[in-house]
Amino acid sequence: MFSVLSQINKRLEHMTPVERRIGKFVVDNPKKVINMPVKEIARNSETSDAAIVRFSKRIGLAGIKELKVELAKELHTLEKENISRVIDLELDSHKDIFDKVFKNTIQALHNTEKIVQRPRMAEVAKVLSKASNTFIFGLGDSANVGDEFAQKLHRINVNAFFTSDKYLCMTRLSNAGEGDVLFLITLSGKTKEVVEVVKLAEQLGVKTVILTQNHASIAKRKSDIAIEITEEETNIQYMNMTSRVAQLVICDVLFFYVCKELGSTAYDTIMKTYDVTHN
Repeated sequence: MFSVLSQINKRLEHMTPVERRIGKFVVDNPKKVINMPVKEIARNSETSDAAIVRFSKRIGLAGIKELKVELAKELHTLEKENISRVIDLELDSHKDIFDKVFKNTIQALHNTEKIVQRPRMAEVAKVLSKASNTFIFGLGDSANVGDEFAQKLHRINVNAFFTSDKYLCMTRLSNAGEGDVLFLITLSGKTKEVVEVVKLAEQLGVKTVILTQNHASIAKRKSDIAIEITEEETNIQYMNMTSRVAQLVICDVLFFYVCKELGSTAYDTIMKTYDVTHN
């Protein structure tokens, strides 16, 4: 289930004043919004019909009709399940923690599935399949995702080099050729090291792809292609559990997209690697 309320709450601080007024009205009056005409929503939020449509698209939906449908589904589920997504280590039982971790993760995947732009992922797969070298860079939890993605690409003989070392990444960029690509994995897109790396890539003319959350950031602005996932963590922000799972799934899809671009050679390479490692 796509969570309209979660998407609005997570993105409020990144919205324009007009979007913020619409967002706050929807969050404060979700049941009313479901049955309200667009003009009524616009009047109550002191905006316009067009602004309502733009707002719906901003959170990953086609328009106000889809927003109402997804909001109705969400409210029905919340009433039925009546469970908070916030994990309380002191008050929650083991069962509560288990249920919340699973529900939060499933929610993150549903939300990312809704907003991710599939044509853009296909475009990235083409770029990676044709790149002479792919330099993958990520820090913290994103580093684990980047390392695994590089290992997957190695299985189909794609030259992918992962590092979480800023200086090593910048050295590789300094020696990059025309067909090389930088692939950044970052949640915020604002980490100092990430910003320095993407600025250098821009300066050197190295094509940059970024996998990040769907809010404004310096790194995303300076990248050539952005794949966006949702911002999902409900508490304990430094433990990016659900976001990490969304990153992993997107990288898995990219891997298969690259395989599709390479055709039968990808399958042959995978089988050859399997035979060598299992004999």
